[in-house]
Amino acid sequence: MRIRTSPEVPIHISPQATVLPANTLRFYIHFPRSAEAHFDRDHLWLLTEEEQAVRDPFLVLSQELWSVDGRRLTVLMEPGRIKRGLGTDPSHKPALVVGRTHSLVLTALGQTTRHTFRVSDPVLEAVDETRWRLVTPTVGSLDPAVVHFDRVMDAALCEEEIGVLAPSGEAVQTRVSLAPDGTAARLIPIHPWRAGEHRLVVSERLEDVCGNRLGEALDHRLGASGPPRAGMINFTTRRALHRGRQID
Repeated sequence: MRIRTSPEVPIHISPQATVLPANTLRFYIHFPRSAEAHFDRDHLWLLTEEEQAVRDPFLVLSQELWSVDGRRLTVLMEPGRIKRGLGTDPSHKPALVVGRTHSLVLTALGQTTRHTFRVSDPVLEAVDETRWRLVTPTVGSLDPAVVHFDRVMDAALCEEEIGVLAPSGEAVQTRVSLAPDGTAARLIPIHPWRAGEHRLVVSERLEDVCGNRLGEALDHRLGASGPPRAGMINFTTRRALHRGRQID
């Protein structure tokens, strides 16, 4: 008897945006199973569009940054290659060149995965939640509240640092899902939305892919930026429509 085996879930890299800022700080590599014991740093490359390996693009740590289950690896870019004033070595020109195309390539667990993206100008401004657009859900539904950002956000931190408070002030149980390109988040409730004014709350630890936080840019001149802060957006759930009219 022939036993069929399902193909292993592919490794994927985030952010999956096809355009990323030149000062992108970190990437995440998601494995289908624990890969901590199998990962080899020599099998991770940043390539130019000519398929040439970029020299020393990543921050080398004594211990890799793995999630508890060993299925997500955080890869940090070398700060001296992305932040102004840190690159004392003349050879430390930017790892990601504006206007060029780069690929992050990894071989592990018998797979090779690649994410190719074009490099845009660096994002040097602090995150500002007043620039976001929020699509409010309908009362009584399990529709997501959708937040559209003005930049590519950090996927892992969005899942952990954004929440919703109900009109009563208690936390709404939601699951946060970031769009593949990192520019929108869906907050999916466990229970139907209540009527009334809610609050989208954002921790001061939330970052975009460049490490900028609310109120604080990562790459700023001394004294030109304040400390990171929390944020909040009020929104009121919409009444359901019935033949073009709201149901009160």
